[in-house]
Amino acid sequence: MQDEIILPGIGKVKVRRGMNIRFLSVRIAPGRGVWVNVPYGVSGRQVEEFVVSQQEWIRTNLAKIQTYEKDTGVGLGMDSEVKTKFHVLKVLACDDARPHYKIEDKEIRLYIPRNTDYEKVAPYVENFLVEIYRMESKRYLPGRVKELAERFGFRYRELSFRNNISNWGSCSAEDNISLNVKLMKLPDEIIDYVILHELCHTVEKNHSADFWALMKKVCPDCMKLRGRLRQYNTRV
Repeated sequence: MQDEIILPGIGKVKVRRGMNIRFLSVRIAPGRGVWVNVPYGVSGRQVEEFVVSQQEWIRTNLAKIQTYEKDTGVGLGMDSEVKTKFHVLKVLACDDARPHYKIEDKEIRLYIPRNTDYEKVAPYVENFLVEIYRMESKRYLPGRVKELAERFGFRYRELSFRNNISNWGSCSAEDNISLNVKLMKLPDEIIDYVILHELCHTVEKNHSADFWALMKKVCPDCMKLRGRLRQYNTRV
């Protein structure tokens, strides 16, 4: 009995049969991919014909799910591929007993034992990805913050990096700046927007009209970039 169907341009559609399934239906969920629920008694040919008839719906909704997975980090399972600022992380199945990784130039391959439950794979990948972000943050952000501060005449004290889920950055009353390590998943111009936002807070401690006037002076496209930043989130 077939356990998956391959659709050109879409990929695998898992086949799930069950005593409690009454109707043929296609489902898509973050981190779980695409599957078709099949009642007992339905032939393989009927299943294939049904799935083919639903391929436009699958293609449209799968694109939405994949965008959601990319932006939220949901779906970091086997065969995932995540691009960071300096690397591409590929999650691959292996026959070894324990997870391990290899780094070759810009590619990082994380190997996880085959048949590991998704519930266990996703957290492991997320933690590993955060460490990549942290490594890249320490490599890139100190120099970029210093460069922008010197260009526009800002002064700050200490710079630190955190894995926050509440914000992209912060500036303390003492002018210590903290940046989210997950900035490494954002485009360069949006990273600069966040940095400049916090540097402006060394002068203006709130989001007053004076703050935004200063932001527009050092970052003329700040309102447009602010809108683009909202398309991302601080989850992995």
